[in-house]
Amino acid sequence: MKFTINRLRFLKVLSTVNVAIGQKSPTPAFLNFKIEISNNGLIVTGSDNDITIESSLPISLGDEKIILDYIDGSALISAKYLLEIIRRLDSDEVTIEVIDNVIVQISDNKSHFQLNAMRSEEYPDLDLSILGEEIVFSTDDFKKIVSQTAFAASTREVRPILTAINFKSSNGNAEFVATDSYRLAKKLYRIDNLNNFETNIPVKVLNEVSKLNEEDDITIHISANKVVFEFGNTKVFSRLINGDFPKTSRMIPSTYPFVLQVNSNRFIDAMQRVSLLAIERERIVKLSLDNDLVEISSKSEQIGSANEKIEQFQYEGGRVEISFNVDYVIDAIKASQSEDVILSFAGEMNAFRVTSPVDDSLIQIITPVRSYY
Repeated sequence: MKFTINRLRFLKVLSTVNVAIGQKSPTPAFLNFKIEISNNGLIVTGSDNDITIESSLPISLGDEKIILDYIDGSALISAKYLLEIIRRLDSDEVTIEVIDNVIVQISDNKSHFQLNAMRSEEYPDLDLSILGEEIVFSTDDFKKIVSQTAFAASTREVRPILTAINFKSSNGNAEFVATDSYRLAKKLYRIDNLNNFETNIPVKVLNEVSKLNEEDDITIHISANKVVFEFGNTKVFSRLINGDFPKTSRMIPSTYPFVLQVNSNRFIDAMQRVSLLAIERERIVKLSLDNDLVEISSKSEQIGSANEKIEQFQYEGGRVEISFNVDYVIDAIKASQSEDVILSFAGEMNAFRVTSPVDDSLIQIITPVRSYY
């Protein structure tokens, strides 16, 4: 195998694929890029056996020649070292040549490196077929769905199902739900001509795809056991998470007698100031509401206390006090991406809702906590 390639284009492909490659693996081949060159162009694959990324480059794009002087072949090359070498080289083009299937030479017009290589046949067999339900999202819509839901998923592996976003479709109405059992984010989205189904997509892969794709539409293929994302010259394959997602409708109260509307940024700023004296591990603040008063407070026996009144607000309901994790509420307000935010309360120890006055497609639910001051 041999080819000369535009260095920056090659670097972008390697950086994309490297997202799927872990720092350690019980399978040594998974610490390598699988690189293949043929008349169809260059294909680079990386995997940790849960997520697989395949990205490609054609021989030429229009009048631009991307790959020169190539000889068909394939090899496994250390991801860690190849990526760093290509990143640090200072030339427009770089030449990769594999000798006797065990040595790879990397060179430009100034530098020369040799790395050990492995035969491509040593790479584990991966299911890279593309099957199942096909859904197309614009980049902006996909990124918004992920940013408004993924933060509410669990980061702990104790309950793997909570590290997923539940994607459900019924009569063209799509619903994306994430929860860590203390908070919930539900995004509604209309997709015409979509079959009814339900699946659990790992939050990790959704976040990675959202970061990797810059401008292309995203096509998602969902089958029984895996999900495939296609955008530009890249495909991302991931296992789905098996299990029954919690019945989150039980978390959502039916009525809210106490409703507060405030400016998002001012409310966040006030909470951040008051929470400076909250106990670091718990991050609890109290919100006190009345017809003519909105006040945020915190108290720590070891540190002291703080309180701040909100000057501009709209409120309906009687007197009520709610204590909550300040970070959960700040995350929810930021996810609403709205100038103003509405907080609706069902009672002091009932879950409460965070919504936008101009966008009813996003509903967020937060469980309050008990405080003793």
